[in-house]
Parts: sequence; C-alpha cells; structure tokens
Amino acid sequence: MTRLLFVIPPYFNAADYIGKVRNAVLPAFTIPYGILSMETYLKQNCSTDIEIQLVDLNITLKELVEDGRADSHEEIFAKQLTGIMADFRPDIVGVSALFNSSFRYIQSLVSTVKKFDKSILTIAGGGLPSAAYQMMLERCPDLDAICKGEGEMPLKVLLDAPDKARVLESHKAWVTREGVGRGKVPAHDFIDNLDEIPQLNYEIVDLNNYNSRSIDKRYANEPRREMAIHTSRGCPFLCVFCSNPSLHGRTVRFMSIERVVEDVRRMRDEFGMTVLMVEDDHFFQDKERAKALLAALAELNIRLEFPNGVAVYAIDEEVAELFSRAGVSAVALAVESGSDHVLNNIIKKPLKKKLIRPAVEALRKFNVRSHVFIVAGLPGEEDEHRQETVEMLLENGFDWIHVYLAIPIFGSRLYDICVEKGYIQSTDNDDFVATKTVLNVPGQDPKKLEAYAYETQLRVNFIENYNMRIGRYDVAIHYMKNVCEKYPDHAFGQLYVARCYSAIGEQTLATVHAAKALEIFERDEWWRSLAERYGVDYSDSLALALPQAQPVAQMLQA
Repeated sequence: MTRLLFVIPPYFNAADYIGKVRNAVLPAFTIPYGILSMETYLKQNCSTDIEIQLVDLNITLKELVEDGRADSHEEIFAKQLTGIMADFRPDIVGVSALFNSSFRYIQSLVSTVKKFDKSILTIAGGGLPSAAYQMMLERCPDLDAICKGEGEMPLKVLLDAPDKARVLESHKAWVTREGVGRGKVPAHDFIDNLDEIPQLNYEIVDLNNYNSRSIDKRYANEPRREMAIHTSRGCPFLCVFCSNPSLHGRTVRFMSIERVVEDVRRMRDEFGMTVLMVEDDHFFQDKERAKALLAALAELNIRLEFPNGVAVYAIDEEVAELFSRAGVSAVALAVESGSDHVLNNIIKKPLKKKLIRPAVEALRKFNVRSHVFIVAGLPGEEDEHRQETVEMLLENGFDWIHVYLAIPIFGSRLYDICVEKGYIQSTDNDDFVATKTVLNVPGQDPKKLEAYAYETQLRVNFIENYNMRIGRYDVAIHYMKNVCEKYPDHAFGQLYVARCYSAIGEQTLATVHAAKALEIFERDEWWRSLAERYGVDYSDSLALALPQAQPVAQMLQA
C-alpha cells in the first residue's frame, strides 16, 4: 500500500485581511479539479494499491481570517499537517500550487513533512512548480522533485515503480535538483483522450467549501450547489500574461460530448449540483463541438456559468441563444483591453474591439449576463490605451466589470519580459495578486495604476452603471447588494443600492442603506475624496431620492 497526501497551499495573502487592505478581494475557491482527476485516474490505473487524501489549506486560512487568528497561520498549518500525517502515515506528500502567491508556503510545508519523517518523498506540481521548477528546487531544499504539467501519467509511473529515485531522474516529466544540474528540461506527459479519466470521486473534498464562485449575483442568496468541469485542456494562444502552456500545453484536447453529459448528469443526480461552472481555458477552440455540447446540456435543466472568460469573437446570436437554452445565466468575457493596439501588439490576442459590442448585445438579447475581465499595467500600455479601455467599458454596457493589474506569473511571456527588462520591483510573492502592481515599468506609476484599476471599477460599476442608466434597477440591485454584503463599509455600494431600492419603491430598505452610506462618507475622508473627484453629490442626491434619509442622517450625527 502506498499512501499519497496532496496539500494545496493558500493562494491568497492573509496579510491583506489582517491589515484590512481596502481593495483585498475575498477568496472564492474552486474545486481542486486536477487533484480529483489524478485521484480517480491513479486509483483505476495503478498496479499497486494506493490510498489518497487531500488537505486544502485555503480553507484553513479562510477560517483563520474569519476568526481573527490568521497572525499565526503558518504555525497552525504545520500543526494541522503534522496531525494529518500522524494519522494517515503518507509515503509521498505532493504539493499542488497554481499561483505565484503560493510560493512562500512551499518550503515551510515540505520542511514540516521532513521534520515529521525524512523518508517521506516530497514532490510538487501544478502551474507554479511547472514553470518555476529551477527556482523552486533551489529555494526549497526539502523538496525532492517536481512534475511538469499534468500529473496523471507521471504519477502512475512513479507510484508503480519499485525504484522511485530512478523514475524521478529518468522520466521526462519529472525533474530533481540533480537533473537541473545536468541541464535537464522537463517535458509534458499528457493524456490525449480525456475520456480515459474516470468519473471524479468527490468524497475526498467537502463540496460546501467550494460553493461561492458564482458570478451571477441574482442567485447570491439562494441555495445552490456549484460544481466545476473542464471539458477540454490546453489553449493555442500565447496571451502575454498567461502561463497555461506550461501546465496544459497549446494543443487542445477534448472530452467527448457524451462523456461530458454523463458527468454532468451524475453531478446533478448524485450530488445535487444546480450550477455547473465550465472552466475550460478555451471552450470555443472547436466552435461546432461547443455548440453541440451546449445543445446537449440544454436537456439537463441546470444553470451554467463560464467564470474563467470565454472568447468574445466566438459569440454571435446563435451562440447566445444556445447559451440561453442551455441555462447559461452569466458569462465572463476575456476582453482584457479596450485598445486594439494593446490587444494585438502587446497581449497578442486575436480580438478586435469592434467585435465586443455585438457579442454583448447578443448576450443581452437572450438575457445572459455579461461580465468582463480587464488587465491593466502591461509593459507598453500607455495612458491613452487605458482611457480607450474606460470608454469601451462605458459604451458597451456590461453587467459587471473586473479590472486586474498585470501579474508576471511564472511561465508567462510577461514574466520573461519583466525579468529581461528588470521591471519586477517586488520579489515578495505575497504581492503577486491582481489588486497590486509588482512592476516598475518606465512611464507607469505603480500607485496610479492601482488607483486606476480600483477607481475604474467604481466608475463603471457604480457611478455610471449601465443597468441603472437604462432603468434596469432590478438587474443592478443584485450586484450592489452583493457588494454591501461582502464589504459593509463600501460607501458607493451602500449609496447605489439605496438608489436602486428607491427606484423600485422599496423605501424602507432605501432609507437604511442611504443612512449607512451617509455615515461612511461622514467618517471616511477617502470615500469623500472619491465622491468629490467623480462629482458624486451623495447628500443632495440622497435627500432628493430618499425623503426619509435626511432625518436618519441627522439622527446618526446627533
């Protein structure tokens, strides 16, 4: 019997919550699909008996933050991991890490493993180790080996081998410190036919921990069961900020439509899934397959979302209608910029700005919510390009926008460019999150970029909210309510949800939120300065829209 323990290190920064950073994004975790895939594949295909457990330290850290105990989180991780090892007695511990922000935890975790039992083999895989294997092996002395790319087949070979050290040195996907010294460059070892992966075993996770990624806020307060699926792997594009090729490669491999339907029906019937999160890197690589799959999913009577971003150029009225028939309620659009120069010459993305409006209008026609992702601060981007982006966001009427700052993820072209040019000003991987800039690019002010990202969201999502402009307060209100629930001290959230309630005749609720907004503006100079900068006359507008608000505000001041 070989026992394998998978450990997922946190990929969000606890310090942002301990220090109450204003624009820290609360984490929404997705099911560790890759580990579940490896677990079922190994259980079916290994000739040796194996037992597998999983611990996701994101769940632990979130609980510590909520309980106010995050200051000592690394000590708590070590105690938790040691307790699990004492009970499970693993032969191998595998650390699965996707993002730069997980880097700081790797050595601490494998050191805890080695202190417990030096004979335990420590390995790592996922997007971060795949791309940064040399750096990770150098900085993590207690890490024995790294797997390049997807791990199903390399792990099978390792687990079945009587001489595991030999596999780590000779197999093309595995790399060790000695291998790096010899100049070895690890290579992918993929499963070509995704149907060969057995149906996933969800018993090794608590699905309740992965139930808050939904982007359609109409359903934020309704009972639901979110589950994820990857119907394909790989992406042919080389967007500058993306590291996907280092993990899944550029050749897109597919699961058959029949297998997808079988899996989704099982999720619905056995696990009560109500929202399917389709997390493909490029769902529309084969557009005819995508359309056929949507038609097949339409028979299952579930709701779908595409939270990872879909190709805008693939969306026309036919696709939008298929989305609607299949139960797709919200789609995140991978726009990234409103400047053709940035899209085509910097990101190297096959998208023209003129294609965005028709896609959004097609989605709106069939009542599919449109979200959009923007990436700001790429080297070569100028103020004029960011202004083009703001204009595009205001013109196209998205239901919600997300503006992120460029992160030089290990394995991306952006990382290579920034290293070559010396643009990375912070080597602290805790700072490698989408609300901070770690780059110092000539002609770009990092603090102004951070302000641009946050304030653009305030302007487009609140001050000039498209749905409020055209009188669709019933649509806007769900997003505003969600902001207020997650960030009670968000002055614009409180102000604009009050206006939405007032517009639909919910005067009591409008008054409550208006009073809260006035109280925040009164005590918080930062919010007052933003209101002044963008011409938001909160006192006059509230007094006009909410006749009861002024007395409430006076009572608060008394």
